[in-house]
Amino acid sequence: MKKVALIEFNTYHDECMYAQIRFLKESKYSITLIVSPQILERANEYLHLVEKSVVYDGKSTKNILKKINKIFKLLKYLSKNKIETVVFNTASSRLEVIVLSNLLKGKVNLFGILHNLKKVNDSLSQRLINRAVKKFFVLNDFLLDSTDLKKQSIELSSFYPIFFPEYATSNISKPKEEVWISIPGKLDFNRRDYDILTDALLQIKPVENIKILILGKTSLSEEKNKQFLENIKSNDISENFILFDSFVENALFHEYISKSDYVLLPLKNVGENYSKYKIMGSYNLAFAYRKNLISPKGLSHIEDINLNAVFYNDAKDLSSILNNVNKNSKKYKKSYHDKKWDFEVQKNKYINFLEE
Repeated sequence: MKKVALIEFNTYHDECMYAQIRFLKESKYSITLIVSPQILERANEYLHLVEKSVVYDGKSTKNILKKINKIFKLLKYLSKNKIETVVFNTASSRLEVIVLSNLLKGKVNLFGILHNLKKVNDSLSQRLINRAVKKFFVLNDFLLDSTDLKKQSIELSSFYPIFFPEYATSNISKPKEEVWISIPGKLDFNRRDYDILTDALLQIKPVENIKILILGKTSLSEEKNKQFLENIKSNDISENFILFDSFVENALFHEYISKSDYVLLPLKNVGENYSKYKIMGSYNLAFAYRKNLISPKGLSHIEDINLNAVFYNDAKDLSSILNNVNKNSKKYKKSYHDKKWDFEVQKNKYINFLEE
């Protein structure tokens, strides 16, 4: 049986783990999972699919010599367990990835996922990783041609981590007349423009059927969050929102997404990051559950979004979309016909790149 180690030193990007583990498991790989304690804590739904799981706590020591010593111990572990292939779930930035990848160079097959292509040419840490890792996955087809690679020896392939465990449901009741529009993630004004949404709602209120689900914690320690809550309350649109004052557990989070009518990307402007170098996790959640997106026009060049979204330029456009779905929840529904959304297609793409 072929042996692979899937490694994530960070406390995030575990949304990409389950799909890869399924691909590998169904292709007869023996999987060793090496992750941070935070990710292991959230891995209950798929730990049974891996042969071994190892905790790597990079935050437990700040001393660089001790950290390098831990990396050498991990190297010894991989050698002892005869690991043939290593996939870095986040192949950028961290000292651990730089050191371990270069120590493993020529000894095992090395792969990584690039979550931000902006770094691939110009980041020093990325150039050090590129000395060892030559084959990288990106998370959407549009990223394959979105930037010119200065290092010609680097190869890119895409796969879509759009498969998730079957979570236990809590039987959330969705009233038939309501239209649920989800915004995955916590209330965060650094990443999203919720004001365009409130401006749009104010132009057409009252719209009793629409519920905006902000699927993450609403932290009151953030001043902008407090202002947002005060704003929707004073303008009598708080009834259009479903909010959470704590972390939304995975099972509940995915159940809300699965029962939503649309996934909304609330952005006034789309910067170069998301138009050229990286994806939002919201895309893949929409693709996973075959939900249509309500998207800013600045993302319409991405084929997957163009085929499965309705677009707005400003608050006026968004208000028109909301008004239409308030009257007819299926107004902008489009079907996901492409074979790329199938598990077998994505599995074969992933495994073929690993084995070619």
